[in-house]
Amino acid sequence: MSSKKKKTLNEVVDLNQDDAFDAVMALTSASSSQATSGSTRQDVSTSDSQTSSSSIGTRRKSVGSPEIKGRKNDKAAERQAMRRKKEEKKEARAIAAEKNKIYKPGECMKHMTIEVHPGLSSEWYMAELPREAARGGARVSSAAALCDRNLILWSRCVPTTLSDQLGLNSKEQCDRALYVQLADDVAWKVVKRELSAHVTAVRDMAACRLTLVVFGAKDYFKTTGRKTLNSSRKMMTEIDFEMAKADLLVSAECDTVLVETPNELGLLIVQFTKAIAEAPHKQAKRALDEQAEFYMRGDNKKCVRVDSNGNGLSGLWQQMVAILPNSSLETSRAVCAQYRSPLELYEALQSPDGVTSLAEVPIARSAVANSRSRRLGPEFARKMKTLLTAGDGNILIE
Repeated sequence: MSSKKKKTLNEVVDLNQDDAFDAVMALTSASSSQATSGSTRQDVSTSDSQTSSSSIGTRRKSVGSPEIKGRKNDKAAERQAMRRKKEEKKEARAIAAEKNKIYKPGECMKHMTIEVHPGLSSEWYMAELPREAARGGARVSSAAALCDRNLILWSRCVPTTLSDQLGLNSKEQCDRALYVQLADDVAWKVVKRELSAHVTAVRDMAACRLTLVVFGAKDYFKTTGRKTLNSSRKMMTEIDFEMAKADLLVSAECDTVLVETPNELGLLIVQFTKAIAEAPHKQAKRALDEQAEFYMRGDNKKCVRVDSNGNGLSGLWQQMVAILPNSSLETSRAVCAQYRSPLELYEALQSPDGVTSLAEVPIARSAVANSRSRRLGPEFARKMKTLLTAGDGNILIE
């Protein structure tokens, strides 16, 4: 074989080897790139999974974080505080309602106790007191610790729930007392000029205002038609008695009440009991009335009662129209049938034709069916507009 052919053959072999090497390198690079891409994908998926797991952990951490728990606890505490306030208000209303029953007219007599000394309650002229007291709703109690056997005192029993919650005593002593004396006993003190000093001493011992009750004064001064030995032995005259009462009122600030029968004495004690029981309620009402600029409670002539549900408002509106000058019951009925309330009439009079429509309201002349009716008239309608829409309270309606 010639040298030129050998050289050519060697070159071909070298070329084949180079191609094979290039192919092997290409395959190697391809496999390495696939491996690299696979590892990259694996790394990316791993990082994604880690990211997702970290985000889930963050969510879980955020859901159960101390801040959110603190907010929930604050809201729960607010709800409990609101619930506690509502319960306290409810209890306060119940206590106020129960306390008002003690002083409310009609209920206050159930809590009153009449304290009488056993020596006085055994007297014959006190025989009607238990019956009259039971009829009035009060109770009679025996009090042997009174400083004088002729005294009658009052006390108000406070329920145990109120005394515990408000810190009140279960027994509230009243600042009023009665001092019962027979006319013969009073006569001795009047003649000796000791009545005022004696009553003042009793008042100071009882530490309350006192009222002297004289039993049998009329029988003491009663005279018969014939003169006897005993008829001229009266120690006290009517003039002496009147002067003693005046001195007692001025010097000891003690008034005097005369009774003649046991029934009158029992009724008097019950009347005093009712007055003492209702005194706090009346004093509170008077204090409330004095805060107003004018007094309306005493003017109760022809009043219309309106309850909490609004029943009676139509009758009140009808009466308001009926008492106006040149008005009548038929006029008020016609106006109230057309306008159900003062606000409805006021809004109607604000329109341009409000006076005209009010003047055209028909008014029946009588209760007879098919009778002719008359109009309300422009004059009355104009006065109604002035009354309801005037801005000046001093304007004269003519």
